[in-house]
Amino acid sequence: MYAPRFTGAPPFGLVGCVTVRCMAGDGERHRPQEASGAEVFHTRLVRSGFIEYDRVIFFSDAVFAIAITLLAINLRVPDVANLDVGAMLSQTHTISAISGFAVSFTVIAFFWVGHHSTFRYIVALDRRMIALNLLFLGTIAFLPYPTDVLSQSNGQSAAVIFYAICCAAAGLVESGLWLYATYSDRGLASDSAQPIRRFVLLRTLRIPAVFLLSIPLALINGRAAMYFWLLIWISGAVINRFTPAAVAAEEADAPEQTA
Repeated sequence: MYAPRFTGAPPFGLVGCVTVRCMAGDGERHRPQEASGAEVFHTRLVRSGFIEYDRVIFFSDAVFAIAITLLAINLRVPDVANLDVGAMLSQTHTISAISGFAVSFTVIAFFWVGHHSTFRYIVALDRRMIALNLLFLGTIAFLPYPTDVLSQSNGQSAAVIFYAICCAAAGLVESGLWLYATYSDRGLASDSAQPIRRFVLLRTLRIPAVFLLSIPLALINGRAAMYFWLLIWISGAVINRFTPAAVAAEEADAPEQTA
């Protein structure tokens, strides 16, 4: 197809109208059109429905998947001849390793569900938002290490406290993602996020809150602090139970992100 060339200054109607290209019909997606290049660069770098946004989501899911995979890799069978499976499974370190895997798998699953729920309402990303997301993913990718420490410690207080601090850090960063997206004026969250932003924040903050509250208990009894973590599930059920009907309906009916 013939495309006109402009040897001099472009026509007035084209000045400042298009800062990025969006090709339709050839399967290639780019950033959407905006009126001001400076505004795009400093505020909404990418928007939902475009390949740059999808790459952030896919990368995030990949980090979660790799973190869970590393948890399973840390489960090792002793390399000995004539292995007595019954005796191996009854050993304290084996039970501790399996328990550590179960705890961390559940915790990472909670974080993944929260991340998925948050990004149902986030329709655009800027550089700060991407940086916060990378920081959150870094805390998730690090979790297999404190899990290994917890599994080999047999419930020692120092290991439980270290694990609780790492999980609390991940939860606080995830809460920061939601706060930045919904309480800033950069247009990162959809309008449907406003009625439920406090509810989602409360549900997200419960995870780091439980881990932080378990630290004083871990100083006394490490295993008791690990049982205290069950409050994450219990508190989530309580929050959902007492959620106003209007807020629950808004969250249930929230549409998936569109371009």
